[in-house]
Amino acid sequence: MLRWHLFTAVVVLWAIAIPSTANSADAFRAAQDITADAQSSEEFSARVAAIIQSYREGDTAKGRQLIEQFRLPHAQDWFSEHLGSEQSADFANRYDRLYANFAESFEHTVEAIVAKRDAELVTKLENGNGETPAKVLRPGAKLSGVVSIESASLLYGNFQIKVQRKDTSSWADTFVREDGAFRFLGFGGWPFWVWQDGTEGAAPKTGFFSTPPILISRVNPVYPPEARSKQVEGVVVVRVLVDKGGFVKNAEILKGDPLLTQAAIDAVRQWRYKPATLGGAPSDSEARVDVNFSLH
Repeated sequence: MLRWHLFTAVVVLWAIAIPSTANSADAFRAAQDITADAQSSEEFSARVAAIIQSYREGDTAKGRQLIEQFRLPHAQDWFSEHLGSEQSADFANRYDRLYANFAESFEHTVEAIVAKRDAELVTKLENGNGETPAKVLRPGAKLSGVVSIESASLLYGNFQIKVQRKDTSSWADTFVREDGAFRFLGFGGWPFWVWQDGTEGAAPKTGFFSTPPILISRVNPVYPPEARSKQVEGVVVVRVLVDKGGFVKNAEILKGDPLLTQAAIDAVRQWRYKPATLGGAPSDSEARVDVNFSLH
């Protein structure tokens, strides 16, 4: 019998459901053939450390090869055995899409950690709470009702970024142990197939070490009289520098009609953002924005 491992984190970003009762979780753990012991946790941490070391040494090709080892081999065959043959091709295609998102995000996270010398990535492996959550906590997430036809051993654990030994951000990913390695199976505390397609969550493409600024307050531009009289319309593209407080510190025109650009600058300087973060701390950042001018 093939065995699964579930891998998740303490952060609530992707921990989007909970098991129904403590008893069901205990019963599930009792059925496991493999537990998240110290050796398996150290093995996983060593794999992650090897990836980071490859990037530190500038060997990105090796680092990507190591990340690729998180991919489930012979995915369609695996899904056919564990979930049934009828939808195995669909599950394999869906898996390829989710894995690509996972690998891209993971690589960017590692690159950012390597670039910041006082940052580190800490991992920990733990036992899972069962295959299917009983309650959905994240808005938009929907259970699929799909349950494996082959019992499995599931594990979960933590990915946590520390900067100067201080906790910053953390997240979860689901894994199975297959062919002697940990293989990605989904985001959060459960494998992807327990969620309806498109509701399983996703990893940030830029990674977990940094987050972009988020616009929270927008002021519309005042239409310049001359532009209005000449019926000038269009889009002004502006590059903004957002400071740690979420204020626009500088704005630079990238493209736009000269009759509209000053009005665009005046408006954008009043915009407010949730600041970007770097290693969990607010950070200066740049963003590219479009300011639309229309007479209709």
